[in-house]
Amino acid sequence: MVEATVTVAGPATAVDAGDRRRRGRTALWVLGVGVSVLLVAGCSDDVQAAQVVEIEMQDNRFDPEVSRIEVGDTVRFTNQGAVDHNAIDVDGGWSTGEAGDGGPTDVTAPGDSVDITFDEPGRYTYYCSLHAPDDGSTGMAATLVVGDVDDHAAAQPDVEVVAEWTGTTRRVPDEHPTIQNAVDAAAPGDLVLVSPAPEEPEHLAEDGRYVYRETVEITTPYLTLRGTDRNRVIVDAEHQRENAIATFAADGVSVENLTTRNATGNGVYWTSVEGYRGSYLTAYNNGIYGIYAFDSTDGVFEHSYASGSADAGFYIGQCEPCDAVIRDVVAERNGLGYSGTNASDVYLLDSVWRHNVAGIVPNTLDSQRFPPHGNVTIVGNLIHDNDDRSSPAVSGIWPSLGTGVMLAGGHDSLVERNRIVNHRNHGVAVSPNLSRNFWMSGGNVVRDNVIEASGYSDLTLSGPAMADNCFAGNDPARTQPPGLQRFAGCGPQAGAGAHAGAGDPDRGRFGLPVRSSLAPTLASVGLVAETGLGLMPDVDHRDTPVPPDQPQLPEGGDAPVRPAVEVFAGLEVDVAALEVPDLPEEVDVGREDVVSVAGVPFGSGGLSTLYGVLGWLTPFGLLTAWLALALIDLARRDDLRPAATVGWTAGVLLVPFVGAAGYLLAGRSQLPAVVRWTAVVGGLVATVALLLGAVVVGGVL
Repeated sequence: MVEATVTVAGPATAVDAGDRRRRGRTALWVLGVGVSVLLVAGCSDDVQAAQVVEIEMQDNRFDPEVSRIEVGDTVRFTNQGAVDHNAIDVDGGWSTGEAGDGGPTDVTAPGDSVDITFDEPGRYTYYCSLHAPDDGSTGMAATLVVGDVDDHAAAQPDVEVVAEWTGTTRRVPDEHPTIQNAVDAAAPGDLVLVSPAPEEPEHLAEDGRYVYRETVEITTPYLTLRGTDRNRVIVDAEHQRENAIATFAADGVSVENLTTRNATGNGVYWTSVEGYRGSYLTAYNNGIYGIYAFDSTDGVFEHSYASGSADAGFYIGQCEPCDAVIRDVVAERNGLGYSGTNASDVYLLDSVWRHNVAGIVPNTLDSQRFPPHGNVTIVGNLIHDNDDRSSPAVSGIWPSLGTGVMLAGGHDSLVERNRIVNHRNHGVAVSPNLSRNFWMSGGNVVRDNVIEASGYSDLTLSGPAMADNCFAGNDPARTQPPGLQRFAGCGPQAGAGAHAGAGDPDRGRFGLPVRSSLAPTLASVGLVAETGLGLMPDVDHRDTPVPPDQPQLPEGGDAPVRPAVEVFAGLEVDVAALEVPDLPEEVDVGREDVVSVAGVPFGSGGLSTLYGVLGWLTPFGLLTAWLALALIDLARRDDLRPAATVGWTAGVLLVPFVGAAGYLLAGRSQLPAVVRWTAVVGGLVATVALLLGAVVVGGVL
């Protein structure tokens, strides 16, 4: 017997993105959260004996993967990720959806919890229906052992690599009525060739297109799934099914020359595979990701298009090394053009990223394995107008609004020879990121890009940051902090990026001290507060315009069949040959400058300004007041010896904050005590109270 309750903990808010493990994780919690436990003496013995075991729904995994409890214990499933998840018993005995008085596949939102009590022994395999097949064999799946039962899981047999086409083609709809039927019948190495859906009423969609109304799940390795016409072969999830095409733990699968649309989760999805290829794909109006590889290595996305995804058009996550390439793609009208969580050794080359909320954002989350991200190469891309508030977006990406490239908490990445134009906030931003840990960025090289028309800053190094980021040859109009390329320049041998190892700024032994700025970090916190207060636009991904027809796979259905084996080794990536792309004639360069005071933006959003003022300008205003009071008092005193006056003056001026405050409180100042204590203690308490109030009201903590 299983009993269940649901607990809603409220929405989770996070600024989630990266840092490199070999330099160590930095847990930098400035504010602590106190937890009080109330022991109620009047509870019954049964309640006191109850055990609650926590299982976290992270993004694409359960933590822990194997849990053991006693009969009668309660499991609390808490979504600690950034997107919706659920937990479903493969045998259908229980689910978090039903525990919340819904259907089996109903989801648990980020920050919410569901309690399920297990009263019978057993071994349960469970899965998330958005991120795993319904047999729980791979992907986001885990095991729960209740009581004293055998918890041994059978080993999976090895599968022979099939590197060449078998010569067998399974045709849809001529030989198989559905794509899933053909996939289920195929052997490793076969080609499943799909023609446009028959022009019959059961295939007619509301927009007049003839589509395949299904989800295709691929568990056969080394399969090639190909459409004969990229724009007319459409897999339509009808805004009812999580995935249009999903490959679960099947190595070497290629998906080519077709369109996916209208999934509540993902358009085309690979998880837990070695070897994948997504080529000449169109994915639009899918709720979370367009084209997506998770926990997978040795792959390529190429000649593809993605729009209308609230998280990212293209996504690669949780892999180290990923050995992955994204090239010649277009991402527009998504939350992010590219998101790469904890993904290392990835190349983003020769592509177009436009009209998204933000363009390219490699990032780090503690909710996935292999933090932090790093060694990403971003070269030869056209990145423009990524500040589109009319694009769909999940709340977690909102702090990157109006940014061309953001390296969020990562290390050793290369941003070079890109054209980055028309962004409300940043052209390129190297920033820290807060997940459960605080991740700083370091070892990144930003060099020889053409950056124009950034409202706030062409180049930004948000603090706190590590000392070995470098910037050179970008010809910026404005940087934050000012003089960034002078203080954090790159030497001639500076290097970073995919498969380059640790980043090296090559500044020599006696380089200038590197400065970062807290002002843009606090401005980003203001954008987090916008989500907490419900101020970010609520844009439905289903309303994104249908894209125009996209280029076809050369030779179409007759193109050579290539199982996705040793993909990266066969790509012959030549990064050095890529140049800064030309600007299309239809793109007008121009963005109104954002007025800033000491780095705090005024006019880029009320909350960004508020947090910048409270967290950056107000403390320095307070310091100015303390300095004025201390120096005026010292100048008027005649009871101090000259040496004492010089000593106190030096301390006040040379020891920020502490010197002036220390003198006013402990230096026998002649100012009235009420003035001194009000200025120092009262001013400090008021400043902290205002900032904490803004943080709490904005939902940042």
